Amino acid sequence: MKSPKSLTDLFEKNRHQSHLVQYQQKTKDFRAIKSLLSEYLDDNIAQNIIVCNFKNSILYLETTSAAIATAFKMYQSRILSQVRREINPATVTIEMKVSPKSTLVVTPKANDNKTNTADNEGLNQPLRSSKSIPSDVADSITSIAENSDDKLKQALLRLARHKPTSS
Repeated sequence: MKSPKSLTDLFEKNRHQSHLVQYQQKTKDFRAIKSLLSEYLDDNIAQNIIVCNFKNSILYLETTSAAIATAFKMYQSRILSQVRREINPATVTIEMKVSPKSTLVVTPKANDNKTNTADNEGLNQPLRSSKSIPSDVADSITSIAENSDDKLKQALLRLARHKPTSS
């Protein structure tokens, strides 16, 4: 296992460029890119994008939502032009990765000093707002099921039963 570098190694002056300076420059570039995204994108899109890396002239971004990634595609060429103009002219492309758990932030409750495992158990589970689907979707699934083979038909009909009950 590799041991952590000491501060003297990070600040060493006789190297061509110290690692700390490289990290500072990369952080500065990431902040500039995030600022550029906030300037040129809608607030909802920009807030849901994380600047992950800049490596081999490729800018890597990450989001939790495929919808955000699709919306970003509309602005991608404009953002790439601005990144080349304002931050790094060697930027070749931008790659967007969709990762649902990438920005999961767990904040502790204000007056809770101990960790409650019952409260934290569901943090990595996807949120489900309800166990029902819209009636029109259920009707469409039912009509598809009518022309399907037995195994698929049973699965689709089970799914269609999740339509909300009339009240």
